[in-house]
Amino acid sequence: MRIIDTDIMRTTISLPNELAQLARNEAGRRGVSVSAVVRESLEKHFRKGLATRLPWQGIINDSRSLADTLDTELANSWADAIDRDR
Repeated sequence: MRIIDTDIMRTTISLPNELAQLARNEAGRRGVSVSAVVRESLEKHFRKGLATRLPWQGIINDSRSLADTLDTELANSWADAIDRDR
């Protein structure tokens, strides 16, 4: 995964020697910059929580959802199907 972004902020971080060496080794193995390895690692770490979210989490707080019309939607679409299956 290569992140290309024209809006990049330069920052300085301090890493323990062992972690810095691991990042350099990975960068060398893949033929990319240490910055690219750190960016990708941070992206994966911080986005991981978003990917594990359940699909229905937040439906009540989502103003774009149809949660407030769910009963009507179910009555209109499922009632006939249930009657046909009886």
